[in-house]
Amino acid sequence: MSVPSDLRLGDVFSGMDLAEVVFGPLERADIVRYAGAAGDFNPIHLDDAYARGAGAPTAFAMGMLPAGYLAHAVSDWFGGPQHLRRFRVRFLTRVWPGDEIVCSGRVDEIEGRLVRVRFEADRRGPGPRELELPEREPAISGDADVEPPA
Repeated sequence: MSVPSDLRLGDVFSGMDLAEVVFGPLERADIVRYAGAAGDFNPIHLDDAYARGAGAPTAFAMGMLPAGYLAHAVSDWFGGPQHLRRFRVRFLTRVWPGDEIVCSGRVDEIEGRLVRVRFEADRRGPGPRELELPEREPAISGDADVEPPA
């Protein structure tokens, strides 16, 4: 978990690495709670038998669940969600129960009061045995515009 920092515009510079934030490990209960909150009851995320029938070895997280953790990290790097002006992600791979979500970021550029950040959320964990996945791989990449306090 992370807590909002008190990072201000004057503290930020292009090329600055942002502190790694780790969420999880993701539990099936997290996926079920997210399904309820988002109204996303697609059985591929909740029912192992259904997921196997669709070609996955087990149910897996909705893409927006780890994206939400990543948005949490980005907003916390800059003092809270009120400073976030734009947030864009690209989904790269699935996140499985038992995985941790490892968020990292870097300040790409600063234009006036606007800070452009590039970030990534990796899935870290063994994943389903059937897939022989790497221990860690990028799950989401993206960028955001943030307007931190002066």
